[in-house]
Amino acid sequence: MEDLNKLKKRLIADGNLNDEDVQELREALFEDGMTMEKGDFLYSLKESINTKRVSPQFKTLFIDAITTLLLEDEESPGEIDDHEAKWLRAKIQNSEKFDDYDSALLKSLRERSINFPSILNYKNSITRNFEKCLYFTRYLTLLAVFGSLFSAIALFIKGSVIVIDALILFMADLASPNYEHMLEMFVSSVDVFLFAMVLVIFGVGIYELFITKIDPVLQKADGRPSWMHVSNVDDLKSALGKVILMVLIVTFFKHSIEVEYGNVNDLLKLGLGIVLIALSLFITAKSHHK
Repeated sequence: MEDLNKLKKRLIADGNLNDEDVQELREALFEDGMTMEKGDFLYSLKESINTKRVSPQFKTLFIDAITTLLLEDEESPGEIDDHEAKWLRAKIQNSEKFDDYDSALLKSLRERSINFPSILNYKNSITRNFEKCLYFTRYLTLLAVFGSLFSAIALFIKGSVIVIDALILFMADLASPNYEHMLEMFVSSVDVFLFAMVLVIFGVGIYELFITKIDPVLQKADGRPSWMHVSNVDDLKSALGKVILMVLIVTFFKHSIEVEYGNVNDLLKLGLGIVLIALSLFITAKSHHK
């Protein structure tokens, strides 16, 4: 390595590498075989010179030397092992930029190696910056999170107002046998509360899917509600579907109270609706069990 360092100082003294210099460098590198120290030296030399002012042969030497180092060693001939892949990734990542030398080297390794570790699928700075911006767009889902939560708050307030009105009606007509209107108001409040729950589940689920896991929930994993077990979009749809089904059932119940049954057909429709509700609950229970 001492001879190589002296050679490096002499070669870069004038900032140029001609064909004779590259040939001398090739002989020094391949004299006793390529080693990691020589690979470090070669990368250091590449970073020290202006690659646009050197002989094109230097690029060929660079690719041949690093390829030989990685693919013609005794430990893993013909393939890139984990240590070699991490070494090369570190060298590329520590460079000021992903240049043509690195691109050509990876292309050569991809063609000649038995394997090509995924860690070496290195992307240029433009692609990486674009992907960072693209990943940052997930915060747009906060609009849906805050919108659903604010809507849920409004619905909870509305449902509470309906309950208060029903209680006032109850106190005013305590002795009255007519309770249908009061019952309708309580059922309406349940309907509103259920839809507010749908919005809460949607907001929390979207936050955990696109932003991050909620720390207070992670700290108490045993006490995590079943509706908060959201690991993908399908889980979110399943949780929402169950609550929406309950909303529809309550809505059906509310309308069944309002309808006046004047003949057998009306009763038949009511019975058919009840059967369909029971069937939907049965299917939901079977799906949850699976």
